[in-house]
Amino acid sequence: MNVYRIGQLAELANVSRRTIDYYTQLGMLNYEKTGSRYRYYTEDALNRLQMINRYKEQNMPLTEIKERLQVLSETTVDSEQVLLLVDKLSTDLRGLENELLELKPLLEQLDEQQLTYAAQQLSVRGSSLLSILAMLA
Repeated sequence: MNVYRIGQLAELANVSRRTIDYYTQLGMLNYEKTGSRYRYYTEDALNRLQMINRYKEQNMPLTEIKERLQVLSETTVDSEQVLLLVDKLSTDLRGLENELLELKPLLEQLDEQQLTYAAQQLSVRGSSLLSILAMLA
């Protein structure tokens, strides 16, 4: 398993050291401390940072991101929590479907470059939802 010092993790996740410190203070990231003064982050921290970035791209508030990370990291997941999360994801998916239906007439008027950009934005939101569903499976 790979371990990273804060600078290495920041570079890999394309965030600042200050951001990692902030997320650590909020309890969104965990680290291990050895006899030295360095904090070591595991691969799990890198995965969490990538998830946080995907959620932030969706303009999700940090409080909600923290809640989702906590649900996903619990070793014994309460079935009620899972059902609530699945319900929330279903609602998000329905919202996306409705947005797509509303946007369809507008999308048909876009040129190829605009359409490519729109598709990329939609795939970011969809891939985040799919990654959560995969973790629950």
